[in-house]
Amino acid sequence: MKDRVSIVTGGGMGLGKAIGLALAKKGSDVAICDINLESARNVSEEIASMGRKAIALRVDVSKSSEVKMMVDRVLEEFGRIDILINNAGICQVSSIEELTEEDWDRVMAVNLKSVFLCSKAVMGIMKKQRSGRIVNMGSLAGKVGGVITAANYSVSKAGVICFTKALAKELAPFGITVNAVAPGVIETQMTREISKGNWDTYLKTIPLGWIGAPEDVANAVAFLVSDEARYITGEILDVNGGMLMD
Repeated sequence: MKDRVSIVTGGGMGLGKAIGLALAKKGSDVAICDINLESARNVSEEIASMGRKAIALRVDVSKSSEVKMMVDRVLEEFGRIDILINNAGICQVSSIEELTEEDWDRVMAVNLKSVFLCSKAVMGIMKKQRSGRIVNMGSLAGKVGGVITAANYSVSKAGVICFTKALAKELAPFGITVNAVAPGVIETQMTREISKGNWDTYLKTIPLGWIGAPEDVANAVAFLVSDEARYITGEILDVNGGMLMD
């Protein structure tokens, strides 16, 4: 992965931070993109301290104009884009009856529309290079209809899984692989807030017997973008401790 250029959306904290650091450790230069610029800067500085090039960009990935700006800035800074990690996401805890139309639209925009916008923005570049890696962040919830979060989150992640397969088929002739990682219960700031730290219920459903760490997901992503995974595309890789085996 040495000297390849990666974009990580939602890279300022949680899974995105762990993924950005994992890619940098493998030798990639990284653009950390997040709605929170301060968080993105903190991660980019940590990557720079590891000896890799890094930039921080404030991006709302649900807006096509900002996604275009992101891609233009990365090309200006690095000259190429080899890896896209569509990690940005939001969620809430709510019954379907309590969900508002605005709740539904916002989660779909950030979790699903952004994957379309960002992938579309880089695919032409990767096609010209005849190479590239795209990894989307799915979820166990997208396969089973929810674990902790509301229905809009589960539906958005189901859409990510389906989009991953469609994009993989379209880009395969150009040497570009597209895969997704589907985490189960992973301990991040977001999951701590929505679960209120009450893990006992979930631990009973995890055969391995512990809650996953962000690094568990990051390592899976790093594998999927590596040369070792060159013959894997359209795959949805579960990282859930055995909660779902399919």
